[in-house]
Amino acid sequence: MKNTKKVLIKPSTIILLVACALFIVFIPLRYSGYNLMLYNTALIYAIVVFGLSLMLGMGGQLTFAGLAFMGAGTFYVANLCSGRWGFWVNNSLALITTPIVTGLLGFLIGSVLLKLKGTYFTFSTIALVQVAYSFYQNSRPISGGPDGISNIAPLRILGFEFNNYKRWFYLLVVLVIIVALIIERIRRTRFGRSLAAIRDNETAALTLGINVYRTKVIAFAITAMLGGLAGGLYAMQGRFAGSDMFTFERSTLFIIMGMIGGINNTFGVVIGSILVAMLPEWLRSLQRYLQLIYGLSVIVLMIFMPMGLAGIGSEMCKRIKRKITGIHAKKALEEAKK
Repeated sequence: MKNTKKVLIKPSTIILLVACALFIVFIPLRYSGYNLMLYNTALIYAIVVFGLSLMLGMGGQLTFAGLAFMGAGTFYVANLCSGRWGFWVNNSLALITTPIVTGLLGFLIGSVLLKLKGTYFTFSTIALVQVAYSFYQNSRPISGGPDGISNIAPLRILGFEFNNYKRWFYLLVVLVIIVALIIERIRRTRFGRSLAAIRDNETAALTLGINVYRTKVIAFAITAMLGGLAGGLYAMQGRFAGSDMFTFERSTLFIIMGMIGGINNTFGVVIGSILVAMLPEWLRSLQRYLQLIYGLSVIVLMIFMPMGLAGIGSEMCKRIKRKITGIHAKKALEEAKK
């Protein structure tokens, strides 16, 4: 007889699936216009933060560079799809090639920056963000300068036009799920395990035969690809690209999103991105205190809940599971005594 194995779905997985289903159904029904656009933007941010999760969560390398590559993707798509260079490129093709272009750019820049280690690398990415912002703000041929780039063509896929925020919401949900699955897959590959080894002990990783430098550069390139993809989506949804989006302050928000949600938790990345993106809207009366709130939140989380909000949920599920297991074991023991 063939042995049949029961496939058990973890309670935490069921909770996550239900939460995702409620989010997908409830948000478009409850919100529209500006509010729905904010949720769409939060999903776009989540794609950038997934890159941070790869570099910092898996590899232990703190980088602010995701925003710089998001800007590169934004202006790449904006120029190709606005006709300002005297020609038009199919916007689907532009969006598909964006992560390829920014990935190559990230590989080249990462090959240089990752010669540095630790805090020196982190500071170099801060400098990259500042240089990129200055370039985007002043280079009229590339970014339109202070005026930005408008009249970006709406996204069309197989003749279907994404001309409202509800359609964009469903598209972004699908893309976020795809990126999340890719990141989860990377965690379980040899490459992901190499990143984890580098994060835990770089010297030990070297003795295990891991090419530390090459692994970091590849991770940096993937981060650039995700940033570029998010930038292309951002440009097409808003149909405008301006340099004001790509300040250093914005790059710190991505770090906060990852930390609050759980930098090494795929679902936590989405939670953190939505919370931080929506807080200015939810706390309009406390706008001047937002940076203070962000800072205190990160400090509290790092002290008491270093795994972020997703870590809290995971720990609660484990405790519930242990209690249920203990109850079943106790009943089984009582029945055995009888």
